[in-house]
Amino acid sequence: MSSLPRVGGLTRERVAREFDDRGPEVCRTEITLDLEAGNPELLDMAVRCARDVGDFARIMTGFCMFYRLLTAEARAARRTSPDLDDRQQLSLLPRVSPATRAAIVKRIDAMGSKAFTRESIAELEANNPELLVMAHNFAEDQADYGGVMQGFALLYASLLAEAVQERGVLH
Repeated sequence: MSSLPRVGGLTRERVAREFDDRGPEVCRTEITLDLEAGNPELLDMAVRCARDVGDFARIMTGFCMFYRLLTAEARAARRTSPDLDDRQQLSLLPRVSPATRAAIVKRIDAMGSKAFTRESIAELEANNPELLVMAHNFAEDQADYGGVMQGFALLYASLLAEAVQERGVLH
């Protein structure tokens, strides 16, 4: 079972409406600022992937929507779980550390980027299918489907690895 929030269909629809209503540029800017302050390693990975794939602004919008879906679901879970009230200072999602990022890079180097992507996508399919639907639908409209999905896989695997690491430290 994943340590990250499981995105529901209603959350996916609500976030899509938010991007439509407010505009992708406004949402992307807001989320980028949030990532800059709270998850700079993850932001750097997303930026590098978006540059590598091309059409930077469009790809970053997809990565920001992916992140927003996870934070929106985490925020909703926090509101419905009274035992989390005393932990309001905790971040909604794990902050990817340089050590976790290095471990992910080492894993990619050891198994290859295609195998890593397949493994991460399988994890998404098993534990966060609505998030995978969003990623797939977005990537399908891009010139480099594989590159975009590889970016989503990297972001998800990094957040998941950090969540598992944090959970291990807490126990």
